[in-house]
Amino acid sequence: MNNDHAMAIVCDLSLCIGREVTLDALLTKVLQRFLFHCACPVGVVLQQLPQGEQRIVKAVGDEQLLQHQGQSVSLPSWVIEGDQCILRAPLPLPGSRTYPFAYRLKVEGGYLMLLLSPNPEHQGEQICQLFSPILGNLARAIQLCRDSEQLAMRQQAELVDMQRFNESLLRAIPIPVFCKDVEGHFISCNPTFTQITGISKAELLGKRVDEILPPELAEEYIQRDLEVLRSRQPQYFEHPLLDRCGRRYQVLNFKDLFYDHQGEVAGIIGALVDITRIKESEQQQRTLLFQTIAALSSAIAHKDPSTAGHERRVHDLALAIGQHLQLSQEQLDGLGLAAMVHNIGLLQIPAEILTRPRELRPVEFELIKQHPQAGCEILQQIDFPWPITTIVLQHHENMDGSGYPQGLQGDAICLEARIIRVADSLAAMTAHRPFRRALSFTDAFAELTRYAGVHYDEQVVSACFAVWQAGYRFSPL
Repeated sequence: MNNDHAMAIVCDLSLCIGREVTLDALLTKVLQRFLFHCACPVGVVLQQLPQGEQRIVKAVGDEQLLQHQGQSVSLPSWVIEGDQCILRAPLPLPGSRTYPFAYRLKVEGGYLMLLLSPNPEHQGEQICQLFSPILGNLARAIQLCRDSEQLAMRQQAELVDMQRFNESLLRAIPIPVFCKDVEGHFISCNPTFTQITGISKAELLGKRVDEILPPELAEEYIQRDLEVLRSRQPQYFEHPLLDRCGRRYQVLNFKDLFYDHQGEVAGIIGALVDITRIKESEQQQRTLLFQTIAALSSAIAHKDPSTAGHERRVHDLALAIGQHLQLSQEQLDGLGLAAMVHNIGLLQIPAEILTRPRELRPVEFELIKQHPQAGCEILQQIDFPWPITTIVLQHHENMDGSGYPQGLQGDAICLEARIIRVADSLAAMTAHRPFRRALSFTDAFAELTRYAGVHYDEQVVSACFAVWQAGYRFSPL
């Protein structure tokens, strides 16, 4: 064998080792190339087992050996041990054929490659010298393939676990849930969906919404789906449905996108919430006006526990000021009701901003400044006999026009809003907040005096002083 021939063998074996990414393909290809270069017709790869046996992991060229692939065999120590590359004795392998000649190639990691020949006079000592560096590369390639396959198996197991978890989660959710692909075909639903709608999963799969809903409702569904896909933002809307008994009910339909492992949009997931009872009770709730206002006021306290009792204090002081100013009973009723809900718009402000233990940043304060408008929008749905929405909208306006949200000045601000402005400020300044300590009443009244005619109505500030001098005090928190 000349140098060129030897170099060709080394290059060929090295290249075939680096091309395969699975263990089975690697062992098959390498065994075939070793057999070719050694002029041997049969090859076997054995793996050492902990109990001392060997497992046939790959066999080429002998049908009987191939049938034993994956099985364990016991071989004598002279086959397994030792460093000689060539064995010249019949090997006790499974099957009826005998092989009196073999190349024995040990691979780190517990692998043994036997290249078998029925010719006992086979000559091959020279080629054995080429195998040492190649076998080292082969050992590393085998380990890489095993690591890769183990990682793939773990990932597959995790995927199966996640799929099972998602299926269990969907079964446990007590509201109808469905999934659609990006083209609008239903691909899944949970058991509750079938229980409520009467449409089985088998009937639903592959269908579009226009195949199961009336045309006018299906068109709205399709447009909502397109909007979710376009904006990549959640959507929700109300619409009627018929249950499996033909009963008409009202649902709130929530929709959002779900994504594949590459972060690409895979489809739309939706949930249906039955709001029929809520809709039916709306008319009844309108008759419980004062109870509703009290509940809303309580909700504000729950949103920001540090202001618990604030609405009640503002309510009581505003009424005391209004009485001192000789407002009519009709005006006092509206003033008291507005004072109880003047901060209702804070329900739309994130609690973490309201309770943050530091002064607000400008952008956070801009968000807080939206609460009068938000409160107005919430309350305008109720048909009050008093200008409650106007009072709530204006309760942060200043006499000099520097307030918000409209920048009104002087008499453009209704009297009830000017009264609440003073009562709200005194109650807030003398109460502890997460970002500051409470002011003393002396300092708080000094602040009112300082900004009388600027932020506050001078007449209202004077009335507040008067009721305080007459013995009025806030109720304990």
